[in-house]
Amino acid sequence: MNQPVLHLPDQSTAWRWPIDLAMYDRTPFLSEAERSELDRRLGQGMLQIRGPSKAILHRLVRPLHDVLILVRPTPSNYNKTIRLMLIEMHRRGTAFWGWTLEEWCESICPSNAAFLARHGRANSRHHHDSRPYLPYLAYLLCPLPTLDPLLERVEITPLASKVFGEERIGVAVQRLRSVLSSWGYQQKERCSFDACVGYLLLRNRSPHLEDLSTEQLDAIDQTCTLPCVQRTIYQISRALHALGAINRPLPTSRGAATLAMSGTDGTVSNAWLSWCDRWRKQATQRHKESIYYPLLKVGRWLKVHHPEVSGPADFTYELAAEFVAAVNEMNVGEWSDASRRMRLPADRIGQPLRPTAKNRLLEAMRVFLRDCQEWRWIPVQLTPARAFRTPTSIRHLIGPDPRVVERGLWAKLLWAAMNLEANDLPLRGNGNEHPVYPVEMVRAIAVVWCFAALRSDEIVRLRVGCVRGPREDVMVPETGDILPRDAVCFLDIPVNKTSTAYTKPVHPLLGKRINEWERVRPKDQLRELDSKTSEPVQFLFSYRGMRISKSYINAVLIPVLCRKANIPAQDSRGTITSHRARATIASMLYNAKEPLDIFQLKEYLGHKQLTSTQSYLKVDPTKLASQVAKAGYLEQNLATIEVLLDQNAVMSGAAARGEPWKYYDLGHGFCANPFWAECAHRMACARCPYYRPKQSLLDQLVEGKANLVRMLEFVRLTEEEKLLVTEGIELHQELIERLADVPTPAGPTPRELEVQRQGPTKIIPLKTVQRREKKSQTSLTVDDT
Repeated sequence: MNQPVLHLPDQSTAWRWPIDLAMYDRTPFLSEAERSELDRRLGQGMLQIRGPSKAILHRLVRPLHDVLILVRPTPSNYNKTIRLMLIEMHRRGTAFWGWTLEEWCESICPSNAAFLARHGRANSRHHHDSRPYLPYLAYLLCPLPTLDPLLERVEITPLASKVFGEERIGVAVQRLRSVLSSWGYQQKERCSFDACVGYLLLRNRSPHLEDLSTEQLDAIDQTCTLPCVQRTIYQISRALHALGAINRPLPTSRGAATLAMSGTDGTVSNAWLSWCDRWRKQATQRHKESIYYPLLKVGRWLKVHHPEVSGPADFTYELAAEFVAAVNEMNVGEWSDASRRMRLPADRIGQPLRPTAKNRLLEAMRVFLRDCQEWRWIPVQLTPARAFRTPTSIRHLIGPDPRVVERGLWAKLLWAAMNLEANDLPLRGNGNEHPVYPVEMVRAIAVVWCFAALRSDEIVRLRVGCVRGPREDVMVPETGDILPRDAVCFLDIPVNKTSTAYTKPVHPLLGKRINEWERVRPKDQLRELDSKTSEPVQFLFSYRGMRISKSYINAVLIPVLCRKANIPAQDSRGTITSHRARATIASMLYNAKEPLDIFQLKEYLGHKQLTSTQSYLKVDPTKLASQVAKAGYLEQNLATIEVLLDQNAVMSGAAARGEPWKYYDLGHGFCANPFWAECAHRMACARCPYYRPKQSLLDQLVEGKANLVRMLEFVRLTEEEKLLVTEGIELHQELIERLADVPTPAGPTPRELEVQRQGPTKIIPLKTVQRREKKSQTSLTVDDT
């Protein structure tokens, strides 16, 4: 809980009610003498009470006199007020001690015009001045059960100052205001604030703040309709809690309602609703509503199709199969309550449910029945995981689908976040006042959202002092690279749903923006409980003593950035939300020129499982296209070879006579066969008569001819040749052996060409070859035959 930052001072002197009511005769009825004297004096048009009349009417006039002396009216207003009160008592026939709240309000009247119409008559201009004093008389002399109708007709601040003393009211107001100012409240509505404080003290009938209670503030918050109270009671309650006057502040929203009971409209049977409520009270899930409300949809379906089913014990495998089939055909808005359908997009109502929505509905039933069986509420009659298993056709449609923001839109959002100005922010009230949050704070939130790849819960739970930078250049031990101290800064991430606290490197602009906000951030912010660790901490994005909400990024920040960047709030993948930035940054780091691998991204995103990281990654189509182009699918099936054409041989007619004119550059030599592309021996050209090694002088001269035209020709490779290109020398040798008896374009086979090239071989016959050891040497003895 929040710890009080200040304490109320001890009251050195006890405050007492300014009028001692015990000293008066508070009989509500008029005596005969009082009634007769009022008839006589009012009939004469008296303006003052003198002589014998003062003694007869002393019981009625003395309390009025004491109150008016306290509030110090002018002598003229004093006499007018006394006379008006006597007229009202004469009219009703009772003393003011017995007037009800309605009778007091009737005498005060709702407006000056109504007051003049009731009391003015011929001397109307004089009666107007006495109206402001009637509330003092009613408040100090008659302890009425409720004061709202009375206080709605008067100026509250002067009344409180007169009743409790201007000094006491000033001390109470200043103490509350100093607490709120230390949190960042600018107190633009000082009159409303003072009036609300005076109202609370008047309602409590005490000028001491410590006499207020949480129950009183709750009741006032729910019933009071005064604008000054509605505008400022929440912040006053937070200041009172910080001062230790009350045990808790008012809820964030006025009249905070309990969790909506959307099943109480009669669409869900009472029996099923009672089971759902029982489960919700017992369950320990953090987000129980994500299961509770789907269960109400199940209840509406049951009431229409199976009204005999009253609880989870009535489910059978047949009924479960029917429900799974119904979910597979279910549409958006079907079996939802009316308030939920009103919040759905009009273009989505009536459309088929998305696979994830179908899976959530079936998962709710699996969890519900499993818990009821494990808690021994119902007998075990079926296996929920089997009976309500999501069909394979639906599960195959569910998978990692990071909704990356389009690159062009994301670049504009980054520009907007880095150039945010005060005039870009929404203003409080009618647009003529100050922004809700300081521009330094909004800039810091925007940069964190655009650069840190954090969840919204992690952003709002960042703590003061979470950013730091290296003080000097650092050498990376693994690579020896030097990391300049201004290249990055480090951001401390709090405990989250998948990992403990950790530190990640971020862009230095993020550290700059956070430091700018910490310099102007009010220092005396309340410590609030961290929902994950249950420890009181100083949240970084806290203003006016309260941390920003998780919905701020989606509801306020992103629309502001979209307006600044002049882009729509949605792209082809839907509305731009806070979590889409996380997927966008992860995918950009994964597709960078020097990318982070998936294991590094796992640490960067703070994931516990690698499968979680995979759902955030999406390969850039441009990068994928580049890799496909580099893979060379076509080039794996075609070989490119350089061809040289002898133009002189073609033009002189030598080519027609069969002389070489076309040369295929094989790298190590040339092939003069013009049909080399169709030759079966093109991978064993060195043994062919058409082959000309480059080392020969003739081929060097041929290659150096100035009239040769160079060109490229695509040659389709066979399967064996493709293996030869990819597998190497062994396959090359096998290919040569397989083609040994296939005729070459010149006629002879490679085997015949090999025999012709080698010529006859002389052999020296050996009879025996023996090996013998002689001392330390081994010698061979040859016996000639």
